[in-house]
Order: sequence, then C-alpha cells, then structure tokens
Amino acid sequence: MFYLINKVVGAVVNPLGLALIALVLGAAWGAWRRSWRVPGWIALASVVWLWTWGTNAWTRVVGLPLERGWELVKAEDAPVCDAIVLLGGGMSAAPAAYPYADMHSAADRVWHAARLYRAGKAPVVVPTGFGDRESTVPLLRDLGVPQNAIVGEYAARNTEENARFVQRLLNAEGAAAGGSRAPGAGAQPNRADAPRTGERCASQDGGAKRRVLLVTSAWHMKRALLMYRRYAPNLEIVPAPADFDCTVATARFELRHLLPTTDDLARNGYMFKELLGYWGYRLLRR
Repeated sequence: MFYLINKVVGAVVNPLGLALIALVLGAAWGAWRRSWRVPGWIALASVVWLWTWGTNAWTRVVGLPLERGWELVKAEDAPVCDAIVLLGGGMSAAPAAYPYADMHSAADRVWHAARLYRAGKAPVVVPTGFGDRESTVPLLRDLGVPQNAIVGEYAARNTEENARFVQRLLNAEGAAAGGSRAPGAGAQPNRADAPRTGERCASQDGGAKRRVLLVTSAWHMKRALLMYRRYAPNLEIVPAPADFDCTVATARFELRHLLPTTDDLARNGYMFKELLGYWGYRLLRR
C-alpha cells in the first residue's frame, strides 16, 4: 500500500503537478462563485511557483544541500569491499524501439560503478532495480565489467526494496560460498589482478557484515543511506556517490540563472521528490 501511495504521490506532488492542480481548483472556484479574484491570485501564485522551481538559482536552495557533505572519491582511492551495489534509475531501455540502453543524467552512476570495478575495489557489481537487466547491465558490459562479475537484483521498485532485496541477495550469495568468500567469488573476473575480499566487521548477531560500496547520485545518497541502514542492517555501507548534478550545474552564477528553463525545472523536480521521499520515510515509516 505504501508503495502505491508513494508512486501516486510522486506522480502528482511535484512543482508542475501542484501548479496544475492549483489552477484547476482555482478555475473551479471561480466558476462556482462567479468571481475571478481568488482564481486570479491563484494563477499568479502558480506562475511565481513555477518560475521559482524552474530556475538554476533555486537549485542552489533545494539541490546543493542534498549534495553537500558528499565528496567524490576517486575510484583508485576507494576502499576494497565485498561488492559494488549500483542503484538503478539512471538508465532505461526499450529494445523493440532502440537496441541500446538510453542514458539519463544519472547514468554517471553506472560509469562510476564500472570505474570502481576496474580499479579492483570489489569482485562483483550488483545492479539493483526493476528493468536494470535490460538497461544497466548492457552498459556495464560495454564499460568492461564481465558478465560473470555482475550479480543483479532486478525486482526492486524503489530504494526501500533495493535495500531489502540486495541484503537478501548478498546473504544468499555469501551462504552459498560458505561464508568465507565475497558474494559471487565463485565466478571471479578473468583478470590477473582480481581483487581480494575487503575486511568485514562483526554484525549484531555475531555474523560478518558484508562491506559494500554504495553507488548512487550524490543528491540521492542521503535517502539511500537512510534506507540501507534501516532495511539492510547486515551490510556495512561505504558511500560512493556519483552524479553531482546540482554541484556541476551551479558551479558559476550568471544572471540568466534567474530565468526558468525546462532543464532546471526537471532537475529541481527531482530534488523536490527527493526531499519529499526522505522526510516521508523519516516521519511516516518509523
């Protein structure tokens, strides 16, 4: 039920959706009361609202705080871990229409996961997300990650399920390996410099936590960590943020950044959704 509510709210409760709802309600009010004073104010407020959310300047207000505190760790400087967990969302695919995966701005996640693998930081990459088999995996292969080093989870529909399902998958892989090897270690990459398993720390039940590099967009990392710490307590998470979209977009300020654009409205819409999702889980999913 929460998943359905989350998707419905996410589709409607965004800057553009709220402005359209306000305009429709204002028009209905005006038709009912035969007065257009209130609808006029609503229309003006909607224009100001959309203008604000459509500017690069507003990205500095809603986007930069989400990315602040996360620093890009170069692949060669990252610690050695048991697996690289790659959150989906940066790719899509429609093989019948186009044979190659379509990359969104968040596809930087896939590139960074491949960099970490090629730097020898884990023996496997775990792409997680519904549809990632068709979208993310082909790009990972193109970037040099062999098929036998990809242990995917392709059922998760949101970040909460990413955490739950990845923990289950890695626990099952570890158990199948006898608990002494990294997940997927039975299918090591055919490389002379294949990485060794990273150190593990004790879990609350006396077992061994599997140490994973968590790769997602910098603006999504705060919520991703909340989900993984709550729903995947048997994993030791090492943040490996990529896709510093807001930081790059606001690297320099120009007067034109006070004018709205469709690109900025789309970016800020993601930030709106991210803030809504984070605080929704903090307040409603205790």
